[in-house]
Order: sequence, then C-alpha cells, then structure tokens
Amino acid sequence: MLNILLMDSSYYLDLGLRFLILNQLANEHIHETRFASSPDEMKTETANIIFCDDVVTVNVLNKKQNKEIEKITLHVPFLARNQTINDISMKIGKILAIANADYHVHLNKKDAYWSFGLKKYAQLSDAENDVMLLIGRGYNSGDISRMLNRSRKTISTHYRNACRKMGASNQAEFYRYASFIARCGCNERNTLCL
Repeated sequence: MLNILLMDSSYYLDLGLRFLILNQLANEHIHETRFASSPDEMKTETANIIFCDDVVTVNVLNKKQNKEIEKITLHVPFLARNQTINDISMKIGKILAIANADYHVHLNKKDAYWSFGLKKYAQLSDAENDVMLLIGRGYNSGDISRMLNRSRKTISTHYRNACRKMGASNQAEFYRYASFIARCGCNERNTLCL
C-alpha cells in the first residue's frame, strides 16, 4: 500500500494535486493507496510520499525489515510555477514510481537513476549541495565563500546552477527549499531534481 500525505497550505492546490495523483495512479496501475491531509491522520514516518508546499519527500521503506523501520529519504523540489499540467503530471508519475520501487533498487544511485529514467536530469553536485545547505542556514555569499574557501563568483555560479537544476524561478523558491533541507538536519546528498 502506498501512503500519501498531502500537507499543502492551500485547499485548492491540495484538491488539484489529489486529482493529478489519482490520474497517475490509474496510469501506473497502482490501486492500493491511502491519502491523508494531516500528520494526525498519518504519521510522517509511515508515509511513502509527503507533499508539502514546494517540497515532496519520498520515503522508500525496506519492506523486509521486521523490527526497526529502515528507509531511504529523498527530497524533490516540487516547484511548479512555470510548468504545464503535463509536466507536473509526469513529475508526479516519476515520484510515484520511485516511492513504489523496492528499497534495494535505491541503494545504488546510478542504477536507480537508470531504472527510473532519471539519467537525463542534472543532479546537484557536491559543491552546489553545500552552497544550498549554507544558504538554507542563512549564510550570505561572502560568508559561504570564506567557509568553502572559494571566490564569490564561484559561489554565485554554484547557486545559479542549483537554481536551474531545481527549477526555481526566483530566490524565494530556492530559499524555501534550501531552508527546508537545512532544517531536516541531514547533510547527505538526498535532493533529487526532476
């Protein structure tokens, strides 16, 4: 069963998202799905997919694990401002496929990218991810250039490249996503750009 938690702040966005997800579920022939609209209805630890404003969190659970829940968590920037309904539907389809896949497929990222058709999507480099995390923690370009021992121009290039790969149309979208990742407290490279 696929557990989907919709925590969007807008009722109409939630309703449209639910419609697009149901269409993709029918296309993917995934029938056992449970929706919830708040953490009171479904715990975030047991949700496979969490849609929350500009971020989608995908928890791929190890179904063979008995005692302790073992999972791989991926965060997907869900920045849909300049995208068509078809683009958003395709992105939702990829998210559903990733969440529904076997845990062991995700252990090797390169193989997972090939199997899900994600090889054509440019992912964040280590430097771009570091810059994103530091921006999310509230540092400015001068602070980041001193911390990473790089020039401001290099930091600016990493920022621009990360924005482009994530699909952020402005600084506010980028900062909301970067601050979410920084609040997660995880330094692992778990951003998946679609």
